[in-house]
Amino acid sequence: MKKLWHNHTFSVILWTIAVIIGMIFLPNIPQLVRDKGQTKIPSSAQSQVAQVIQNHWGRHEDDTYQIVAIFNNGDHQLTHQQTQEINQKVAYLRKHENKYGITKVTAPNDNAETKKQFISKDKTTQLVQLLVSKKHGTIRTINHQLTSAVKIPGIKTYITGSDILNDDFIQATEQGIKKTEVIATIFIFIVLILVFRSPIVPIVSLLTVGVAFLVSLSVVTNLVAKANFPFSNFTQVFMVVVMFGIGTDYNILLFDQFKEELSKGLNKYAATLQALKTAGRTILFSGSSILIGFSALFLARFSIYRSASGVAVGVAILLLAILTFNPFFMMTMGRKMFWPVKEFTGPSNNKMWQTIATHSIAHPLIALGLVLLCTVPFIFTNHSGLNYNDLVELNDSLPAKVGFRVVQKHFSKGTAEPSTLYIQTDHPLDNERDLKLLDEVTKKLQKIPGVKTVASVTQPGGSPVKELYVNNQMNTVTDGMDTSSKALTKIQGGLNAASSQIANSNLAGGLNGVQSLINGTDQLINGSNQLGNGLGTAANGASALNNGIGQLQNGSNALANGLAQMQQQVNAGAAKLSPSQQQQLNNGLSSIQNGLNQLNNALNNANTPSTDQIAGNVQNIGNNAKDIGSKLQSLQQQLGGSSVSADQMVSQIQQALSASGQTPLNAGQQAVLKGALNQVTQKAQQQQNAVKGSLQGVASDAQNIGNSTQSLANQLQGLKSTADQLGTLKQNVAKLANGANQALPSAQQAISQLRGGLSQLQTALNTAVPGSQQLAGGINQLANGSSQLMNGLATMNSKVPTLTAGLNQVNNGQRTMYSTLTGVVGQMNALQNGLSQGANGLGQVNDGVRQLNGYISGLKHSAAAKTFYIPTDQIHGKAFKQSIDNYMSANLHATKMTIVLAIDPSSQQAMNIVERMNKEVKATLRGTALQDATVAIGGQTATVDDTQNIANADFIRTAIIMLCGIALALMLITRSVLQPFYILGTLLLAYISSLSITRLISQFVLGQSMLTWNTPFFGFIMLIALGVDYSIFLMMKYQEYASLPGTLSTHIIKASNVIGTVVLSAAIILSGTFAALMPSGVLTLIQVALVVIIGLIILVFTIPAVIPSLMHLTYEHKSKGKH
Repeated sequence: MKKLWHNHTFSVILWTIAVIIGMIFLPNIPQLVRDKGQTKIPSSAQSQVAQVIQNHWGRHEDDTYQIVAIFNNGDHQLTHQQTQEINQKVAYLRKHENKYGITKVTAPNDNAETKKQFISKDKTTQLVQLLVSKKHGTIRTINHQLTSAVKIPGIKTYITGSDILNDDFIQATEQGIKKTEVIATIFIFIVLILVFRSPIVPIVSLLTVGVAFLVSLSVVTNLVAKANFPFSNFTQVFMVVVMFGIGTDYNILLFDQFKEELSKGLNKYAATLQALKTAGRTILFSGSSILIGFSALFLARFSIYRSASGVAVGVAILLLAILTFNPFFMMTMGRKMFWPVKEFTGPSNNKMWQTIATHSIAHPLIALGLVLLCTVPFIFTNHSGLNYNDLVELNDSLPAKVGFRVVQKHFSKGTAEPSTLYIQTDHPLDNERDLKLLDEVTKKLQKIPGVKTVASVTQPGGSPVKELYVNNQMNTVTDGMDTSSKALTKIQGGLNAASSQIANSNLAGGLNGVQSLINGTDQLINGSNQLGNGLGTAANGASALNNGIGQLQNGSNALANGLAQMQQQVNAGAAKLSPSQQQQLNNGLSSIQNGLNQLNNALNNANTPSTDQIAGNVQNIGNNAKDIGSKLQSLQQQLGGSSVSADQMVSQIQQALSASGQTPLNAGQQAVLKGALNQVTQKAQQQQNAVKGSLQGVASDAQNIGNSTQSLANQLQGLKSTADQLGTLKQNVAKLANGANQALPSAQQAISQLRGGLSQLQTALNTAVPGSQQLAGGINQLANGSSQLMNGLATMNSKVPTLTAGLNQVNNGQRTMYSTLTGVVGQMNALQNGLSQGANGLGQVNDGVRQLNGYISGLKHSAAAKTFYIPTDQIHGKAFKQSIDNYMSANLHATKMTIVLAIDPSSQQAMNIVERMNKEVKATLRGTALQDATVAIGGQTATVDDTQNIANADFIRTAIIMLCGIALALMLITRSVLQPFYILGTLLLAYISSLSITRLISQFVLGQSMLTWNTPFFGFIMLIALGVDYSIFLMMKYQEYASLPGTLSTHIIKASNVIGTVVLSAAIILSGTFAALMPSGVLTLIQVALVVIIGLIILVFTIPAVIPSLMHLTYEHKSKGKH
């Protein structure tokens, strides 16, 4: 057991257990970096205040990643087909929002504002903004999913955003660490082989440092996971380079001292103990200064600075491992550690350091002058700014960075990383007063140089909406005032004209005129009453007329029927009086005439005729005569019953033509037709009358013959026996025979005339009958018109009372007007004066309107009129609601403005703009209802600005703490007050010079004109903390020789000679270790490596020149003065 403790076997066992436990409980470092390794800005910084407001924004924007999908067609415009494919892809993303965790999609085709913002002016590129829930997965997973989802054949597509770029930086750092570990291990192994010319020493050294690194990494990451220990993506890489660098340096120092002790003839145990005593003391002192330097970072406020404090934990564990793990190999292997070397000489000598120290002591001022001459020029050239754009840290081939550059190329540089101004209050902002203030803020921001666009709730498209500004609204006012002025001019003219008319008017004549009106109205009333009576009479007449027309209608129908019957009778009569019948009549008449003649002759020839025979003959003759008379009377009646006028026949013809759809006869045609018909009817009537007369005479004669024969027969019956009667008979018969001889020829002639007249009458009736039918149809239409006339007259008659009542009202009004005007006459003069004054007053008002209109017109074109105004009822209208949804929080207590800069948003100029914007907004709101509002700017520029302010302030603060801590440690180590300042001065000189040289190399070799913003800080802590080691090495060796005989100069020169090789080896190893950062591709790591490497090179030459010179000038001269 004692042997195990003696040779540190238990130490090896404990370290092995520690490594195993550390590996078992080692957290997932990449995930730890993503979760807790991000740069944390104090919550009071405006970018963090803005982030808090955004996190409580609502509208599905809480706790989301902001991602931009880019669709680019190179330098050519997107075709219509490509645009359609992009729109289809946007529709696909919206349809599968749940699949990709998307909470909101904003595309160019949403509205005019998004089209303006998300389509480049050269039409080559379109952007789609996506909000993706952080709960959906890691940003790396989301990036892979969306990259695959947005791909379109023939279009270059990219997914980018600050979160994606940050994740790419984390990945780049992870890969850089792996490269650094491998390169550093190989480099250290090679250098140690060259230094010790043995493969075993490098293996032991790397094993010791490796064990310390694994254990310390597990401790730090567990502290981060469990206790929120400061951490960043730089923590692990700095632990690697620092622990492998100084760990190798300390191992070289320890192993070189062990080798020196072995060369003195000590065994491996004694040599190990002596080496631990001598070199271990130096290692502890040197390590303590580094430990103090990195531990001071715990006091830093900036998270990225505090994250480097994990190196302090690594250094503490490293020191423990070097002093407890290495002795096991030293005691176990002894000289075999340096195999194949068998001869051990004393400590190595370094001629360069010895020479520099010797000349510096001999010519201290020259040495110091040369150092200043080589370094001061670089100090005065160190005035360039720092680059706060983390994008430079990434490889140019990364898709997210390529997409970002595409956006910067085809849009403005600030489009990809816009700033967002938040204004949060304790009351809703959806009111006219606050909206006006917000618009004033918007316009103030737009006027700041370097600002490209500012989109806000009042200017959603980044430009004013004309309809919502007073100057535009004043156009309506000025137009109305122009119209009012013209109207006032017209009214003024009217008043003047009215005044003149009143002045020129005869009011008494006007009253007479009113009286005339009253009289006229009275006459109208009387006339209206007479009109009523007349209309009543006319209505009655119209009724009678209608009845008469009804009778006429019946008569016309009867006429038509009568004519038809007459035509039938005439036709029948004509048919009856056929030639045969006429012949029969003629024969009958001839028979009668012959009979009478025979009778007469017989009476004359026979004195004693037979009475019975005579009576029979007479009876026959009488019957035949009566029969002929009856027939002639019947014929006469038939002729007498047919009579139609020409007017009636023409009317019937007109109606017949109208009814058949033909053109009626005109007046001329009617006159001609009437004339012809009149002639026909007159002639027919004359013939009818003549025939009627003849027939009447014949019929009468025939009737008389019949009656005579009848009487004769009766007489014959009564006078059979007497001769007197015979004589009488002879006389009568003779008379009758004479009458018959005279009458019968006339009857025969009348019958012939009757036959001709009947033919003519029959022809006329054939024409008259259709005319009578047309007459009947026309009378029917006349009856209808008469009915309408009667109804119209009745209606008019019913309106007459209303007319009369209205005239009575007018009459009453006129009488009232007359009474009123009678009283007004006296007031008209006052009215005339009033009208004149009114006209003058209107002229003055019109002049005022013109002046006001001129003022408003001028105001309309002034800056004062460019004021936002929206009526309250339109704030939540359809047109303005979208602006509120896009630029106000869900509770309406906060609003935001999207600000796109025309310059690089990470530049110093952009940060100056952000600071000016903050001041402008607060100044604008001062003294208003929003003066107590929380104002904060978020986004890349604001974050960078906060980072710069915090980093600069914390850099100075942390540097002072670190320098003070190291100075105190050096005072304890050197037991001097001045020496720590010599050392720190040398370190600061080397740091400033190396920083300037690194900037030049970065500009001309790396193509970066500026250092990254965290390079100065990390370069400082690395160079100061690690560079102090070499000074401590020299001073510790000097203290070893100080107890020996000799002067200060002799001791410092000897110490420089001995320690020079160790320092050179350590510097080479540390430089090589930091050089392993360069293949990482991370610009900050490359520049920090350059600062450290160049600083170490400067220290290698300045430490043996400055410290011996200053010590000679102070201590040695002071010692001589005493003696």
